[in-house]
Amino acid sequence: MNFFAVWAYLTWLNGVSHLIRQCARGRRVAEAFVSVLLHHLNYRLVIWLVRRLYALPFCGRRLKNRAKVAQANKQALLGDDGELDYAAMAIRRQVLEMAATRGRNKRLLAELARCSVQLNRVVETAHRAGTPVILAPLHMVSDVLAGIVGAGVSPGITTVLVSSSAEIYEPAERQKAGLNLDFCSIHSDSRDIADSLMTALTEASELKRKIMIFPDITPDYTHQTNRAETAKLPCRLFDRPANLHSGIIRMARVLSAQVVFYFLYDDGEINIYIHPPVMARDVRKQLPGMIEKSLRIRPGDWMLWHAHSLYFINE
Repeated sequence: MNFFAVWAYLTWLNGVSHLIRQCARGRRVAEAFVSVLLHHLNYRLVIWLVRRLYALPFCGRRLKNRAKVAQANKQALLGDDGELDYAAMAIRRQVLEMAATRGRNKRLLAELARCSVQLNRVVETAHRAGTPVILAPLHMVSDVLAGIVGAGVSPGITTVLVSSSAEIYEPAERQKAGLNLDFCSIHSDSRDIADSLMTALTEASELKRKIMIFPDITPDYTHQTNRAETAKLPCRLFDRPANLHSGIIRMARVLSAQVVFYFLYDDGEINIYIHPPVMARDVRKQLPGMIEKSLRIRPGDWMLWHAHSLYFINE
């Protein structure tokens, strides 16, 4: 009897493993096919097609649950009963990122290049005055696309400070996609962080490199790090006590840099909204307002509505 139980379990486990391998193989084939479509077709058409295939009733349980949390969070903060189609936002993000990287869709790349030109005008003004710049994109539409736009700004490479889960593409993928980016993870070994940051900060102070930080990252992404308790900025957000990640404040102070907050939005094509640059001494005061204003302007493009705690973690 014991032998039969072990045999049955191993047989079931082998079957499940085979099914997972087959699903993974099928997913890779599907992604390759979509990449080919995105290279040759209008990416808006591909987004429409994928949305039809993966409408909310056919989405997985995880995405459905995230959609419910996102809708509740948006309604609680904005007092808005309008529907938030989080599933459609997630599908759009995946297609856009594939179009910009593996698909190399000409129309999308042209739109992103136009956004880079607009952002570059602001950065150049600061650099002409000898002031370092920190790029501060929000998680609107896609953090990968926001990074591509920032990478297109002069001069040199852009160092992106990320959590361990945010570095989506391996170096080979970034090189293939032509992304002039490197990453410094806040979850890396402390010595690695020190070496990477020292190089990045030195070159940024010499106006040879740009630093990019996503200021709207929620504190629960980094609460497991040793620096968690000192990395929070107590503030008020949407008229509630809140905590924001304070890394951008400290970085701006170290560099005496201007911070350029911006976000991408989708109105039939990808465009950019750029807030007026903020001096280092004013970042602490203006950071909450920048995030709240951006979310009120384009709530349907913000990708973090699904985070349970948002900025209101109970200590």
